[in-house]
Amino acid sequence: MTRRPPGLRLRLWLAAALLVVLAVTAALIAAWGLSRTQFLAAEAMAAQRRIEAYSAFSARVNDWMLAWLIRQDPAAPPETGPVLAALDMLDRLVAEDVAAASSADEATQRARQSVTPARLRGLFGQLQVALASAPPGSAPGDAALAFYAAQAPGIVVQQAEQETRRRDAALTAMERLQRPLMAAAIGIGLAAPLVLLALYLLVLRPLFARLARAGAAAESLAMGSLPAGAGGHDELGLMFARLRQMAMRIDRRRARLAEDYGRLEGIVAGRTAALSAANDRLARIDATRRRFFADVGHELRTPLTVIMGEAELGLGQADPTVRAAFDTILTRATRLCRRIEDLLRIARSESGQLELARGRVSPDRTVGAALADLAPVLKRAGIGVTTDLAMPEVAGDADWLRQVFAGLFENAAKYAGRGAVVTVTGSIAEGMARIVVRDTGPGLPPGLEKKLFERFVRGSDAPGFGVGLALARWVVEASGGRLDLVPGGPGFCLRIDLPLWEGG
Repeated sequence: MTRRPPGLRLRLWLAAALLVVLAVTAALIAAWGLSRTQFLAAEAMAAQRRIEAYSAFSARVNDWMLAWLIRQDPAAPPETGPVLAALDMLDRLVAEDVAAASSADEATQRARQSVTPARLRGLFGQLQVALASAPPGSAPGDAALAFYAAQAPGIVVQQAEQETRRRDAALTAMERLQRPLMAAAIGIGLAAPLVLLALYLLVLRPLFARLARAGAAAESLAMGSLPAGAGGHDELGLMFARLRQMAMRIDRRRARLAEDYGRLEGIVAGRTAALSAANDRLARIDATRRRFFADVGHELRTPLTVIMGEAELGLGQADPTVRAAFDTILTRATRLCRRIEDLLRIARSESGQLELARGRVSPDRTVGAALADLAPVLKRAGIGVTTDLAMPEVAGDADWLRQVFAGLFENAAKYAGRGAVVTVTGSIAEGMARIVVRDTGPGLPPGLEKKLFERFVRGSDAPGFGVGLALARWVVEASGGRLDLVPGGPGFCLRIDLPLWEGG
C-alpha cells in the first residue's frame, strides 16, 4: 500500500507557517538586538558622564584651593558653590546608576559606589574647616592641604578608572553583539529565499504545470474526460474529479434538452401547419364573405336602380298625390341605396381596403345627410340635434365623412339616453375646420377613455350600422385631419379637425 502524499493545502500551510516563523524570528532578534544595544549604549554614556563629573569635581577643588592660597583678604574665603555643585552632580549620577540596575545584587553593588561622593564631600569639608582657622602659609594650613592631597586625588582616580572599565566593557559588549545579530540577519535573509524556492519547486511549479495542462485540455474536460496529469489525490485532483462529474451531468442534461427540443420542434411544426390551415380557411371564408357582399350589393342595387328610375318617371305625373307618393318612393330608395353602399364600404374597410375620394365637401350638407339617415333612430331614442355649421367647405370623402357623423349620432342614440341633446358646432382653428360634437348624456364610463379608439371596443351590446370610433379616426386622419376626445365638461364630446378645401 503506497503512502498518500501530503495534500496541497497542507503543503501550502506548512510553507506559510515556515515563512511566518522566519518573519517572527527576525522580528524578535531585531527587537532584542535593538533593546540590548540601547541598554549598553545608555550604560556607556552614563559611565562617561560620571567620569566627566569626577574630572569636573577635581578641577573645581583645585580652583578653590588656588583661590584660597592667593586671596588678599584673610577674612574673605573663596566661594565653595562650584565645588558643592560638582558634588551634587556626582550624587545625582550615582543615584541614577543605582536606579538603573537590573537586579537587587547589582543595585547593592552600585550603592556601595555612592560612598565615594560622600567621602569626597567629607574630605572637602574637613579641608574647608581646617583652612578657615589657619592663616595662609601657616603650618596647620599646609598640613590640611597635604592631607587632602594625599586622600582625595587617589579616590577620584580610582573611581574614574572603575567607571572607565564599565564604559569600555559596555562598548566591547556592543561590538560583540553586532556579530551574532549580523549572522542572524544573514541567516534569515538566506533562509527566506530558500523557503520561497522550496515552495515554488514543491508546490507552485507542479500546480502551475497541472493547471497549464488542464487549460490546454479544457475542451476534453468539458466533454467529461480528465486531462492527462490533471488527476491526483490532493485538492486540485478532487476539483478536477468534480469538474468531470459536472461535465457528465451537463452532457446528460444536454442530451435530454436535445430530445425535448426535438419534441418541441415537432409540436411547433404541427401547430404551425394547423395555424396555416386555419389561416387558409379564414382567407377563403373572408373571400367568400366579400364575394357575398359584392353579390348582395349587386343584386340589391339592380332592383333599386329600376325602382329609382320608375320613381323619377312618376314625378312627372300631373296628380300631386301621385307625385308625392313617387317622391317618397324615390327618397326611401335613395336612402336604402346609401345604406347598401355604407355596408359595402364597412365590409371593405374591415379587410384593410379603405379607399377615399378627396373632393369638396360641405360640412353642413354632410351632417344634414347623416341626420336624414339616422332620423328614425334618433326619433325612437328621443335624441334632439342642433347644428351651427356656417363654415367653409373642407377637403375629404363626402360619403365616408357622412358615415362618420352618422356613426357619432348613432352612438348618441345608444348611450346618451332619452331626452339628451346633441350639439354640432363649427369654427376655424389653427388653419383647419373644427367641428365639435357634444351631447348632454352621462359621458364615458370610468376607465374607457384609453380604449375609446381601439377596434372592437363597445360601450354596450347594442347593434348598429354606424362607423366605430376606431374607423372614424382612421377616416378623419386619412383625410388629413384629427379626431380627439375632449375631456371634462358634461356629457360626451369629440373634436374633429378637417383641412379646408383649397382646390380650383
